[in-house]
Amino acid sequence: SGVKYTLCQGDVAHEFTVALAQAADAVIHLAGVTEPLASVSDPNWLFDNNLRITKHIADTCAATGTPLVFVSTTSVYTSTDLIVNESCTDLTPTSPYALCKLEEEAYVLKVLGSAEAAIFRLGTIFGVSPGMRFHTAVNKFCWQAACGQSIEVWSTAMDQTRPYLALADATAVLSKTVLERIYPGEIVNAVTCDATVSDVLTAISEFGCSTDVRLVDSPVMNNLSFKTSVEKANNLGFSFEGNLRREVFNTLKLLKGLMVPRD
Repeated sequence: SGVKYTLCQGDVAHEFTVALAQAADAVIHLAGVTEPLASVSDPNWLFDNNLRITKHIADTCAATGTPLVFVSTTSVYTSTDLIVNESCTDLTPTSPYALCKLEEEAYVLKVLGSAEAAIFRLGTIFGVSPGMRFHTAVNKFCWQAACGQSIEVWSTAMDQTRPYLALADATAVLSKTVLERIYPGEIVNAVTCDATVSDVLTAISEFGCSTDVRLVDSPVMNNLSFKTSVEKANNLGFSFEGNLRREVFNTLKLLKGLMVPRD
């Protein structure tokens, strides 16, 4: 409230200029296509968009000495270890989206070197926001349950443990980074909790919604199940206060006008 901003609409590689970078205290790079499934059908288009934009932003920040915060994803992890951390080298994801993120990470680290930068690998976002979307797991499941639809779960995913990040934790991490100038020049995991699809469905059921499941296959699904270390983030001063069950309830409350009663 009361914050002034200017909206520049267009291709970031054209709109983000040296003058804008020089006038900024820091750049938080969130631009890009964010749907892994959509990336499968046209990976070349995804790379041309996302990698091109990231290279432009990194080059501009490097030229102007502007701190850069880049958002990546925990989807890059493909290790069979029970717990993964930022030093993990087993990174062979199947989705073009995650593969592109790895190239973007590498470019940011190469170009900025010892300059002020931070790269956060975010868990899958959940939680309420004014412009929230319903294309990722938790929010999508809540939408489908509220509308009385079958909840579409990947065939391999029901009991896989995966990292999730509350939206409030995500915004807190980004703001703290800039306000306190926390720029480790490294990759840092940002995860609220590790959970299974079964955990999410249990929370939805507790709200009173039906959790009828329809198993579906996906070109980017796998058999991986792991927990994600946030030790590095904690050591840098970040904490994660979100709660999966609470945010499932908040999301379903938001959708109560659509709610189909459970039989």
